[in-house]
Amino acid sequence: MKVYFVRHGQTKYNLLKLHQPDDAKLSDLGIKQAETLAKRFSKIPIDIIYSSPLERAKQTVRIINKSLGKKVVYLDSLRERKGPSEFLGERTDSQNVFEINKIRNLHEKDRSWHYSDEENFIEFKERVKKFFNILSGTKEENVLVLSHGGLIKMTIYLMMGDDFTANDFYKFSSLFKMKNTGITFCERNKKGIWSVLAFNDHSHLG
Repeated sequence: MKVYFVRHGQTKYNLLKLHQPDDAKLSDLGIKQAETLAKRFSKIPIDIIYSSPLERAKQTVRIINKSLGKKVVYLDSLRERKGPSEFLGERTDSQNVFEINKIRNLHEKDRSWHYSDEENFIEFKERVKKFFNILSGTKEENVLVLSHGGLIKMTIYLMMGDDFTANDFYKFSSLFKMKNTGITFCERNKKGIWSVLAFNDHSHLG
């Protein structure tokens, strides 16, 4: 199986480094990125598309699929991780976000603890495992997955097994950056072993 993980096109929130709502739409640049990505995928065999149902992902998929014409399956398990509502509109590097995350990090091993209305790490990890199981059971050989940076990184980490802590994942996530419409190409052999052959390939953007 060949799987192409793609992060959605840019939104104005991405540009301004702000936490964004579910209904955030692509910016003009994000639309152009998706159109450029569509040209690239016109030369890559794709059998099925899995997508996040959030608006920025759906817009990106619609643009790509104009030329591909493939079946699209929207999965809630592909949504980006939900942060506390207090984050909405805040810069990702703001002091308020930093202080809230310090508190959240103290409780990452507690399944029942929440700062407010967010999805905690254990819930996020378990949700992505559900998607990973769907992906692993897919019969099609060439799969496009359109989602979000955090979710793609979690899926990649799960390819190595699920025995890791929140701190392990955060270190990985902070080290490996992902651009809008970047492609991460993975392959699973007949023994079920995964390989990451390309990470965040955005050469189509110039």
